[in-house]
Amino acid sequence: MTLTELRALTRAMIPGLKTDVCSDTLLDSILNAGVRDIATFTQCLPTNKKFNAVADQGNVGNPYILSSVITNFLVAGKGGLYWNRGTVAAPDYFKLNPRTIAWLDANRPNWKDLDSGTPQDYAIDGDNLIVVPAPSASLTNGFWLFYAKSPSSMTVVTQYPFSGTTTEYTHLSMFDMAITYYVRWKAMPMLNKDYIDNYNLAKGLYVNERTEKSYLLKRRPDIDNSEDAAFKGPKIT
Repeated sequence: MTLTELRALTRAMIPGLKTDVCSDTLLDSILNAGVRDIATFTQCLPTNKKFNAVADQGNVGNPYILSSVITNFLVAGKGGLYWNRGTVAAPDYFKLNPRTIAWLDANRPNWKDLDSGTPQDYAIDGDNLIVVPAPSASLTNGFWLFYAKSPSSMTVVTQYPFSGTTTEYTHLSMFDMAITYYVRWKAMPMLNKDYIDNYNLAKGLYVNERTEKSYLLKRRPDIDNSEDAAFKGPKIT
């Protein structure tokens, strides 16, 4: 659905959501917030990007700022972060170990004091990307990150969710109703001062719809029904 269609569906499903209660501008903000929430939960916009390694950058005192090196970063993807052990002309990407700050503190107690060298581990702490140890040399496209990108906001009535353009990602259209349920949940305080009793119910409807469609999105019947994936019991002689 386009932004115009999402507005119409949302107002139809929430009769009290009149323009004098919630302007189109405010409604658009809530709709876009719903799209972003779904994209965060489902990681439905997977992508990857290489960025430059800078000598001695990546430690806790001088981390890479994700919003600067990868401006559309939303959440880390399953692929993780790779380090180029080779050169620009002959790249050799090696997957680094994903860690948390707590894990590093417990298992690498000296990690904050390590000299730069060949990266082995990484941690994402908010907007900070920490590499342990920090690289000892600069290298163009030294890092390669797989992640889910942030959806582009709908700002024109002919644009679609997730793409933020006039091109629809048809495989994500199944989330249209979830977007509307998100608005129903978030708009409740505007509609009823005694909304507390129904707040969790509205949230539950949204979460259930989002979860159900996320499952459908991630199904791979082509793999499930392939010969390689078929269950093979022991050979009977």
